[in-house]
Amino acid sequence: MSQELFEERIKRIEPKILEGLKNKEEFSFRINHHRGQTKEVVEQLQKEGFEPKKVAWAEDVFTLPMSERKRIVTSSPYTQNQIYIQNLSSIFSAYSLDIEPRDWVLDLAAAPGGKSLIFSERAHKVSAVEPDRQRFFRMKRNFKEHGAKNIQTYNKDGRFIYKTCPGWFDKVFLDAPCSSEAHIDGEVTWWNMRRVRKFSKLQKELILSAYQSLKPGGEMIYATCTFAPEENEAVIDFLLQHYPEAQIKEIDAPFENKMAGITQWEDKHFDPRVSKGLRILPKGAYSGFFMTKIAKS
Repeated sequence: MSQELFEERIKRIEPKILEGLKNKEEFSFRINHHRGQTKEVVEQLQKEGFEPKKVAWAEDVFTLPMSERKRIVTSSPYTQNQIYIQNLSSIFSAYSLDIEPRDWVLDLAAAPGGKSLIFSERAHKVSAVEPDRQRFFRMKRNFKEHGAKNIQTYNKDGRFIYKTCPGWFDKVFLDAPCSSEAHIDGEVTWWNMRRVRKFSKLQKELILSAYQSLKPGGEMIYATCTFAPEENEAVIDFLLQHYPEAQIKEIDAPFENKMAGITQWEDKHFDPRVSKGLRILPKGAYSGFFMTKIAKS
């Protein structure tokens, strides 16, 4: 029953998604500038027999065939933490936050920390929040291994950060806990609608905390790695109901595997502004993803 329901829902969003979930031909990585420079790292990978392909929209992001995924973890750039393996959709979402050198960035659900590492290369300082204790300590170790020294870490519940940090941050990123539908590539075993509804409730609490933690004039991104409109457009619609003055900004995505946010799902009609959200369709090194950029007046 779960399999049939999941596939039926996905087909109503975009039938191409199901095919994209099955075909994972590439993986992606970026250069960790805390440990190395792009030219030297790429040259070292080439010496070790890799042929990384540069992504068109970034100078320091590359893809390789999935067949190289196991081998690259034995390469010297990987063992020296000069490269960070990360999904292309995730990297793009983090690069889309317009960070200035003096910014203070809040990463509200940060583990395992890949996006915080990106922010740490661009911002003055980063506050990384993670409620799960085990994931929190793995994240701290990740930051240390990759040489990031401007990240503050907090083992806190992101839903309540706004109470202690109201309007503190120049930029906020919320890659919200979700039902992770983008990671389903075969038989549906753990997915169900109860899971979707549970995360939707949590995400609505988190997005209010994120927005209230943002400075006036600041910018945030809400993101998930799931397809359910209840966890995506419905959450943005919820924010706009509470803060109608919030501005939804266009996202320039220089690739073809994308679609706009949807404004209607089942019997629900969302604020038309949610159409400015971006759905990334799974293809190549891109996994399924949703993101919306929000500015605070």
